[in-house]
Amino acid sequence: MLNNIACGLAPEYTSCETEGAGGSNPRSGADEEALRYFEILDDAQTELYPGCKDFSKLSFIVELLHLKALNQWSDTSFDMLLQLLHRVLPSGAKLAKSYYEARKLTENLGFTYEILDACPNNCMLFRNENAHLDMCIVCQTSRWKEGGVGYNRQNSSTSVIDRGKRVAAKQARYFLLKPRLKRLFMSSNISKLMR
Repeated sequence: MLNNIACGLAPEYTSCETEGAGGSNPRSGADEEALRYFEILDDAQTELYPGCKDFSKLSFIVELLHLKALNQWSDTSFDMLLQLLHRVLPSGAKLAKSYYEARKLTENLGFTYEILDACPNNCMLFRNENAHLDMCIVCQTSRWKEGGVGYNRQNSSTSVIDRGKRVAAKQARYFLLKPRLKRLFMSSNISKLMR
């Protein structure tokens, strides 16, 4: 599929092997978004370590991040796993050193989303002009978790609001539509099917 996307960006780009074989370089003149996809394509075709046929650099990181999400691993435990894998895998392995590096590697795939605070009663989202509000404009429910850290509790003796670190009572994840559609239509094969 990544090859199809690359071919949609630059029809003369058929595979990594033909790029250096005297043909023209499709990366010259490509815009920033196209260059990011070429980088993903390179990561998808780079062996995890010399001689590894089962995993590419990208596929292995995606599998690890999937396991992290399914098993609710903390970022620290993921970092520790990557450190162990660096010691176990042969030298020359192209593996991220931390969770941050792994996320950066997969960021261009478009698996990103925005986290928006929501009313606990599903009345509204706190975004755009309502991003600064503390109460729902429909039901007047607090946006923040009650009790403990994160609740705006008023101290009766001093009438000062103790804010601490406020934690949203409910959040929604918003997957951006435009970048996903752009990626679909970058592939000439997929765009033909979408008509």
